[in-house]
Amino acid sequence: MKKLIIFLSIAYLVILTACNQESTGTDKGSSAVIIVVQNNEYNGTEDKLDKSKEIGEQIGTVEQKTKANEMPENNQSNYYEVGTKIYSVKGTEEYIIVEDKDNKKQLLKKVTKEG
Repeated sequence: MKKLIIFLSIAYLVILTACNQESTGTDKGSSAVIIVVQNNEYNGTEDKLDKSKEIGEQIGTVEQKTKANEMPENNQSNYYEVGTKIYSVKGTEEYIIVEDKDNKKQLLKKVTKEG
């Protein structure tokens, strides 16, 4: 009985630690939506795709999907599938719009390098 309690206690701690790492982002995986196009990195954003952000010309497509924890290179994404279309946003280079195979559009924001 004593061994069972010790085993269950250790199992509980292991599960609790794993859940804590996932919720705090300390695991090695990436949850960021990243796409690289024209050598610029864009990430998912909470900014809304509304009438002020009009879709422009197609500037590329996702040519390769990387693993979630790998940094994509040009025309690659760690989230979007191969063939996802990438569009500019009229009047700004701060955003792009991606359109998946189901014609669902999402706004992504350019990552600016400070320093």
